[in-house]
Formats: sequence, structure tokens, C-alpha cells
Amino acid sequence: METTKTNYVTESHRVTLKCKYLGNSGRITVQRYESNIHGRDPQKITVSWNYALDPSENYAEAVRQYVTRANWSGHWITSTITDGAVAVYAGEVTA
Repeated sequence: METTKTNYVTESHRVTLKCKYLGNSGRITVQRYESNIHGRDPQKITVSWNYALDPSENYAEAVRQYVTRANWSGHWITSTITDGAVAVYAGEVTA
């Protein structure tokens, strides 16, 4: 099953991750944006806000943790939005 998810990301280029800041808890959730349509995201994570980083760095770090946990690879672009951030798959990292 893990291989299927990895191939989906690598081949489709259509996965979007959504990060949401959880207000007073000082935490960020990260999950696939499509999980609203396809059901619960089994890879969904919640990470602590790192006050040493700025908001965009916090969201990028949260996405990195999600991608690592999901055993995905490649380059992800993260952009802040009103209530958090979104990240899109941008391709494989080349040396």
C-alpha cells in the first residue's frame, strides 16, 4: 500500500497538502487536501509550532515531517494562505 501512495505522488503530480494552525494549542495539522473528498487521511499529523522559526518555515517543516512519515520523496513547494499553508509536489530532487 505504501508503494501505491508513493507512485501516486510521483506519477500524478496532483497531491496537495493543507496545513492548518490550531490557534491557542500552538500546533499545526498537515493532511492531504483531497481527504475531504476521499475520507480520512491515514498519514495526517499534528506537530508543535516552533517559535524559533517564522510562520512559513514552520509550515515547510511540518510538510517535511509529513512527507518523511509518508515515505514520499521529491521537492515540495509550500505557500502560506489565510488560515495556514498549502504544499504541492513540484517534482523529484535532482543532484
